[in-house]
Amino acid sequence: MKQNFVKILSLGLLACTVWSCSFLDVSDELAGGISDISQVFSNVDRTKKWYSQVFNNRPDYSAVWVTDSPMGNPWTAYSDEIYTRLANNAGKYTEWNSANNNSQRWNTLYESIRQANIFLEQAHPIVDEGGPDADRLTEAEIKLYKANVRFMRAAYHYYLMEMYGPIPIVDHSMTLEDNLDLPRNSLDEVIEFIDRELKECMEEMAQEPYHDNENLRAVPTKGTALALRAKLWVYAASPLFNGGWAEGLALTNKDGKRLFPDRDDSKLQTAVDRLRDFLDYAESGSRYELVNTGNPDKDLYNLFQEYNKEIIWATSTNSWGKLGEQKFDTFATPRSQPQGQGGFHVLQELVDDFYMKDGKPVKATSFLPKSELYPANEAEMGTYNGVQVSKMYIDREPRFYNTVTFSGMKWHMSNQEIQFYRGGKDDNSVADGAPLTGYLLYKRMNRTVYGGNISGAVTSKYRPVIIFRLAEFYLLYAEMLNEVEPGNKDVLKYVNLVRQRAGLDDLEALNPAIEGNQTLQREAIRRESRIELATEGQRYFDVRRWMIADKAPGEGGQGGDFHGMNVDQAQPAYYTRTKLQTRSFKNKNYLYPIPLDEIKRSDMLVQNPGW
Repeated sequence: MKQNFVKILSLGLLACTVWSCSFLDVSDELAGGISDISQVFSNVDRTKKWYSQVFNNRPDYSAVWVTDSPMGNPWTAYSDEIYTRLANNAGKYTEWNSANNNSQRWNTLYESIRQANIFLEQAHPIVDEGGPDADRLTEAEIKLYKANVRFMRAAYHYYLMEMYGPIPIVDHSMTLEDNLDLPRNSLDEVIEFIDRELKECMEEMAQEPYHDNENLRAVPTKGTALALRAKLWVYAASPLFNGGWAEGLALTNKDGKRLFPDRDDSKLQTAVDRLRDFLDYAESGSRYELVNTGNPDKDLYNLFQEYNKEIIWATSTNSWGKLGEQKFDTFATPRSQPQGQGGFHVLQELVDDFYMKDGKPVKATSFLPKSELYPANEAEMGTYNGVQVSKMYIDREPRFYNTVTFSGMKWHMSNQEIQFYRGGKDDNSVADGAPLTGYLLYKRMNRTVYGGNISGAVTSKYRPVIIFRLAEFYLLYAEMLNEVEPGNKDVLKYVNLVRQRAGLDDLEALNPAIEGNQTLQREAIRRESRIELATEGQRYFDVRRWMIADKAPGEGGQGGDFHGMNVDQAQPAYYTRTKLQTRSFKNKNYLYPIPLDEIKRSDMLVQNPGW
């Protein structure tokens, strides 16, 4: 019994024992001291509370300034997008080991999976409680609730797979009488389980998006399930999970069972088919649409400020915070502005990947020539919004201006110049000065948030946190279709839809040779994903599933030297690329390690390669 109890804690399959707390880490208010679980599900209010808490661990991609939030977004700081001191102090830029528990999802998500399993096993209609005027839970309501909970159970398995690869599948609740020391299922088994769950539950979920119901917009629907199923197969077909990682191919359970599959090209076609299923649903009746009024600057901002038809799934839980709190808006605000702490330091490598307004890159690539708009001398000054700035910041594409705060830019409320060079208003020569790269993150900041006394300003502003949006799935479809049928016109069609919203010319208009060329189209799609989804929490996982994270910085590499401007110098010397730090990436970093404590306490779990 004692040994089994240790394994419960070790695997995170049970949050507690029946005698130490009420079935899970739900709230005391929910449990109310009840010792018989059937009493929880004989009450309408407690059943609904249990149901709502199943959703607690959806991703929160606004939670950038964290390393301890399992479903937050440290991923943008752990990848070649931004630098944060917190990520640096957590050791994620250097060599680290499996005892470092920053950003681990293992225990948290297995607890949520068990909570989902208990609901699926115990919840039932309640139609006779307390007389004719009492609350009811009808059979139709329970059917919908269970479909949504099955979706969340599948999603939690998906988010575990995204980090760890092969994982134990847990499809029922467990007690002390069960064998709780579970081995890892193979990757194919995990994918097949998630796929089957999504396929079955989506038919009983809400069949239409909740665009017009503000109380239900964060609830997943059939469209959400179709999208997750499509993304699941994108992972299944990508090199990391489809025979491309030698270390994974050698990984076995202790009984010799292989956990990673050999390459299977049929998975590419399955990914295309699942993405097409979603797009057919999305495009039928315009269920989902890109935010595109023809004004790229406005559209790219508004996309993140309010619920709209581009959003497939979002959560009402957010970490935007109030100015002065240790959260997103405070760290996106420069120090020269009231209550700003300037903590999200955008890397030069990301800055360089944005296009110029003519749709061409700042440096020649395999698929597009260098833009003639980009200056030969980056210290050469020009005028932007009435301010003298480096010409490298002039004539950039709208997504650049929506993503990056640069020296010489004017702040949205105060109209004050932001100056990051030595001696400027955001002087880096002061102790713990910021930003160390000469750039801050601007994307998703609300432009009415301000710490000073200005008409129209607020210190906090709610907006949804987007989990899935349509532009990502346009790019995923183009990516997978290119691997199967590069000559298909839809490859460039869907990439160009994203570019057109950003005010850029079509790729083939800029370089006719790209059309139908699988290699060139692949590189163009990856660059478009890099720009369009910047800092939204996907880049970390994309470079890994593509298996380009071991390349050089600027080519998708996550190790090596990363840069910013020379913040210790005044203009014009400021406009010189300067090494910020050298980061470590090894083959083992393609997957996260299972927490060391879990490995030590289990007789069955095997660790990911290299850890």
